[in-house]
Amino acid sequence: MRRGLRAVARGLRVERQALAVRRRLLPAHVRADIRENERLVTLLEGLLEPDSDCLDVGAHEGAVLREIVRIAPRGHHVAWEPLPPFARRLRDEFPAVEVHEAALSDRAGERAFAHVVDAPGWSGFLARPGPGGGPVDTITVRCERLDDALPDDIRPVFVKIDVEGAEEQVLLGAVETLSRHRPVVAFEHGLGSADHYGTTPERIHELFAGRLGYGIYGLNGDGPYDTERFVEVYRVGERVNFLARPAP
Repeated sequence: MRRGLRAVARGLRVERQALAVRRRLLPAHVRADIRENERLVTLLEGLLEPDSDCLDVGAHEGAVLREIVRIAPRGHHVAWEPLPPFARRLRDEFPAVEVHEAALSDRAGERAFAHVVDAPGWSGFLARPGPGGGPVDTITVRCERLDDALPDDIRPVFVKIDVEGAEEQVLLGAVETLSRHRPVVAFEHGLGSADHYGTTPERIHELFAGRLGYGIYGLNGDGPYDTERFVEVYRVGERVNFLARPAP
């Protein structure tokens, strides 16, 4: 028995070492993304209870939603995904999740949406240079405001926003929800996406810190950022993933 356990332990060590080697061979930005994803999962494991409610805005392939459902299996979760094929897959994989085939914004209705065919994760309201320069199809998607679309029986503890630069529009349509429920918000905000919408880090900081009473942090725990530091982090590309926590 001991010999067998030692063999298993050796195998696990070898597997971990091989994984570490493979990770070191990845491009720096890919390694950074992996670290940020691991930090987000750690955050969710510490934040959520089994029955916590969560919102996934820009769910795409469901990577974050998958962790939410795993950690909070009894929660009532809602996901927004405007691309029809991805919304259908989310419904198939997560039958207990309320999936809206729509984009969240600051106004309801219909809007043109740039679908980056070869890199759908870069899709958004505005077309911008994609990673491979492939084709972009313009489709029409339905838009909702979170303050209008949130079901009455949901009390969100956590909200993830990944909308390729349109985060300010999402937040402007969610002020009442954030003010009432005070969830933790994980969001992306970076050059190459937000600036295409005319959004500035100063405006995002004012919205969170000034209007909503939130502090902004890095996923590594750095912060809270004052306006000057948040602008600096944004402009030098130090990170694009942030966490907004309600102030005590």
